[in-house]
Amino acid sequence: MAKLAFAGTKNTTHECITQLLRDGFKPDLLITLTPEMGEENNVAGYVDLRPLATQHDIPVYHPKSYTLRNEEDKTILLTHRIDLLLVIGWQRLIPEWWLNDLSIGAFGMHGSPEPLPRGRGRSPINWSLLNGKTSFTTNLFKYDSGIDSGMIIGMQKFDINVWDDCNTLHMKNRIAMNRLLKEHLPGLLTSTGHYLPQSDDIEATYFPKRTAEDGRILWDNLDMIALYNNIRSQTHPFPGAFSHLNGEERPFYFWKGHPFDGHLIYSESRPGDIVEVFYDDSFLVAVWDGAVRVYEYSSQDGKPPNIGQQFMNFPLPI
Repeated sequence: MAKLAFAGTKNTTHECITQLLRDGFKPDLLITLTPEMGEENNVAGYVDLRPLATQHDIPVYHPKSYTLRNEEDKTILLTHRIDLLLVIGWQRLIPEWWLNDLSIGAFGMHGSPEPLPRGRGRSPINWSLLNGKTSFTTNLFKYDSGIDSGMIIGMQKFDINVWDDCNTLHMKNRIAMNRLLKEHLPGLLTSTGHYLPQSDDIEATYFPKRTAEDGRILWDNLDMIALYNNIRSQTHPFPGAFSHLNGEERPFYFWKGHPFDGHLIYSESRPGDIVEVFYDDSFLVAVWDGAVRVYEYSSQDGKPPNIGQQFMNFPLPI
């Protein structure tokens, strides 16, 4: 019987493995990071998977390096003689020495708002929200030495609706991933799966890596939808959209908000001005075409801003 390993270290990994077990598939090995390595590598949505592995008697290997390029990692992993590797919630490429050793191959998921090869690269869910996309397709593909360039085994499309944020899209994406695995993993394990090469007559595009600094709100040209997309594309488990209230050095973080109204205009206000504060401590911040209501946030003193205060792109110089 083919030996199955799973590489991952996020809440998505936990949910995928849990569903895999329900569907009758048990990994022979779990490659995951310790909490210390998760913090060191700034893994958004990190989860310690050791309790899950212990509960289901799954052997665990903690690599010396997240990239698996340490010689000790190579030596130990090759001794396991893995046939098929699933990679979900592991934001690093799999090194060629392991790709070449796997008798069946390594398989992972990559989603995009456009058909591959468009939309390869980093943080496609966040970029899709930020760019106002309305649908997303999760692809189960076989790893090669490139970036999200391998042959496709299956696809599952889902909506990006006006209520979605990066957290709900990760939920939808996890459902899509498990459906793809349930359908295609039996064929992959028996080497009877079907592979579809990515189109070579379409120019590949790549989403760039996102960092915490990408959450900075630049108010100058924002309308209600643009600010809403900024907030929902960077909410938990990501570092968050942020600004500087009255130019304070410490950031003010926006976690939840929505377009409020385009007719109740505050004509003398500029984008970033606080124009209303409500009984529930939510507040309205002005943009060019109206206002956005912000109702979950992290402020310096834990309190809402005051009417007349202003959010600024950057802190004021000391």
